[in-house]
Amino acid sequence: MSEDITKKQHYVWRRYLSSWKDDKDDKRVWTCVLKNKIVSKIGLMDVAQSSYFYKLEELSDKELAFLKSYTDTLPPGTKEIAETLQVGYTLYAQLKKDIEAGKVPEGTNIDHEVKKIEAASFEKIQSQIELMGSKLLDCKSIADMKSLYDYEYEILYFLWVQYFRTKGMKSGVVASMSETPDLQAIAQKAWPFCNLVIAMQVVESMVVKKDYRYVMVHNKSKVPFITGDQPVINTLWDEKQDKIEAYYPMSPDLALLVCFNPGEKYREMYVDESFVREKNEKIVQEASLHVFASEEKVLKDLCC
Repeated sequence: MSEDITKKQHYVWRRYLSSWKDDKDDKRVWTCVLKNKIVSKIGLMDVAQSSYFYKLEELSDKELAFLKSYTDTLPPGTKEIAETLQVGYTLYAQLKKDIEAGKVPEGTNIDHEVKKIEAASFEKIQSQIELMGSKLLDCKSIADMKSLYDYEYEILYFLWVQYFRTKGMKSGVVASMSETPDLQAIAQKAWPFCNLVIAMQVVESMVVKKDYRYVMVHNKSKVPFITGDQPVINTLWDEKQDKIEAYYPMSPDLALLVCFNPGEKYREMYVDESFVREKNEKIVQEASLHVFASEEKVLKDLCC
């Protein structure tokens, strides 16, 4: 791939992970590799990433038709956005056919353009979604959260994309579709599209119900919040019940809960060590490969 095409594509946002640096001048975070329980400092460029993670896979005519039929079942607002996202797959497939059929004029640098579409289309979309999240990461209090009222849909969408975009979530969702092989194949090959659409459906459902709450959680204990390569988790997940409490650690001393408990829409809570340890353990349970922290000790206590 060309130098202007990024090979290392992150499924956890680097700016987000930088909140766990223990030194503002350091470009590394404390990391535990869960498989072998090794704790070390690793550069932000080298964690929670995979080569061409958002790469477009070439879909057959049958698969493109299936994707279109799925898109046609979506509600109007979601459908329009899904159709726009789908253009990348259609354009990519058509360009590949034109090249194979010799329909591209000589001297045209079409191969490079095709590679850019293939490797970077959905990574650029993720970058735009991360810009939405910048407003959230700048929040330090519930007053800051209230000031984002006009951006509420964008904030919720950012959160749920962080939930669905990860490598572990892709593996879990694809595996759960074993009884619908056509859909499973599409999810495997078109996950960059699927995770954006699924996140959109969750947000649309929440906005319609209008009964969700934001809780800004301040950690006043000596144990810092950690995060992982599954940075947003549903702490109330149950196979038999459709319950949601999204937990998103934002820094070692701040986290956000989006829940459906009765009460004020915006509130703050100050938590002790037992709350922090409980949430840290859940982050470890939900992580796929790595967890991250601002201190070496907290990871060794949790993982080793």
